[in-house]
Amino acid sequence: MKCWKYILMLCGCCVLCSCSKPTQEAKFYDYNVIAHAGGGIDGNIYTDSLEALNQSYQNETRLFDIDLRFTSDDEIVLRHDWTQVDLGQPEFEYLQQIERQPSEYLQEQISREYLPTLEQFKQARILSKYTPLSFRDVVDWMKSHSDAYMVLDVKEDAKETYTWIIEHFKENDEMLNHLVVSCYDVQDLEDVLKIYPFKNIMLRQHAVYPDKFDELLSNCNKYKVKAVNINLQYADDEKIKDIRRAGIKIFWAVENDFEEYKSKYLGDGVVSDWITEDEIGNVINK
Repeated sequence: MKCWKYILMLCGCCVLCSCSKPTQEAKFYDYNVIAHAGGGIDGNIYTDSLEALNQSYQNETRLFDIDLRFTSDDEIVLRHDWTQVDLGQPEFEYLQQIERQPSEYLQEQISREYLPTLEQFKQARILSKYTPLSFRDVVDWMKSHSDAYMVLDVKEDAKETYTWIIEHFKENDEMLNHLVVSCYDVQDLEDVLKIYPFKNIMLRQHAVYPDKFDELLSNCNKYKVKAVNINLQYADDEKIKDIRRAGIKIFWAVENDFEEYKSKYLGDGVVSDWITEDEIGNVINK
């Protein structure tokens, strides 16, 4: 009888140990979809809105591309371009008349003094129904969506942007470990890593390397980069095979046709307005 009691106690301990063992957290490159500007919603793209994030998350997407810009009072908000005319915000139509300055990577800049404040930005509903977001809002959202990763598409100076993030959130290790530094330039990456040793890094091929895939692969190895963002036009380049063989995840940008994705890119990742993690999972798990 005592022997049976001992066996039952031992089994109970094993069950407890098994239940208490933490599951390994998925790396950002384990996922297949990056929701472009938070993901499309109701036929609209580039909203970077709360509703877009929520809808993409409901569709099992866990990687979110978000566009970061500064307001006139030096707060970071989610905005692809201040002169977007398709977001239904008459409050910002005056920016169409402001002279824009060319800068790196074709991201034209408007002098910050002309831009809206954070308060003005938050009050201007997108298409009269979607909620604009500040970076602080995203940090709050991530508290209740702890498995989400934010792929940061920095539209202004990288050093200034990441310095601001660390100055305001340097104690929030959990959140910082769910940011993906997505750099257009290796010099930017070096500058950012001097600010903070971010764990998640992605390089963007289409802006700076064109077809210099040997250089891209070399930099991935040097900086232990686990994922790259590559333009669709290079899908047939033979050098792509070298990137795959090196164990680096490719995210093709931007593909919105799911059938096209299945026939050409299945097994790689994709940046998309409409394709969801749920859709790809259904195909892979058949």
